[in-house]
Amino acid sequence: MRDQTIALAAVYQASSLAHELANSGTIRDPKGWETSLNSLYKIDAASTEDVFNNDMSGLAMGLNALIKSFNKDAHYINIIKYTITLLSLQGKLTSRDEMINQISQGLSNSKVLQTADEPFNDAVVTKLANIYSQTISQMQPRVIVAGQPFHLKNPATTEKIRAVLLAGIRAAMLWRQVGGTQLQLLFKRNAYIEEAKSLLRV
Repeated sequence: MRDQTIALAAVYQASSLAHELANSGTIRDPKGWETSLNSLYKIDAASTEDVFNNDMSGLAMGLNALIKSFNKDAHYINIIKYTITLLSLQGKLTSRDEMINQISQGLSNSKVLQTADEPFNDAVVTKLANIYSQTISQMQPRVIVAGQPFHLKNPATTEKIRAVLLAGIRAAMLWRQVGGTQLQLLFKRNAYIEEAKSLLRV
């Protein structure tokens, strides 16, 4: 349950960051942003925690969003929609070996664009956004992000949204790998909430 909660919180975090970007054009939690994007490169991690740098403070946004969503906070309705769609898309991705390879190759190519000072610079974000557009965006259902037109018309903002949604797919894949299922979202809500609260106290 701990591993599932961490992974599910990471999906919620990606959805929350996409929602925030679409409505404000800004990232208020730079640590959460970097934690989410960095997870794309932690493929052979030693543990679920290791995917997120063994630092749960980097998933605080996602853990809080999970708790509030499961408590039916109306302000999180769009974030819930994005999360459910990401989980659905990941389920379809599992049978698309060619697309998985395309994503993997794209991530390898994007890694060479990273710098020590700015691992998620504009060039990297653009590459991640392109990977998402050329793969995940080609499947149904698409993640339709609602927000302010001014921000959604800004290419830099939409690229960041696509990049973090790609991280959401990575987290959804991890959730499946540690035993997450749709039924658990219905019947183990309280267990997820309590585990998320525990992780926030770490």
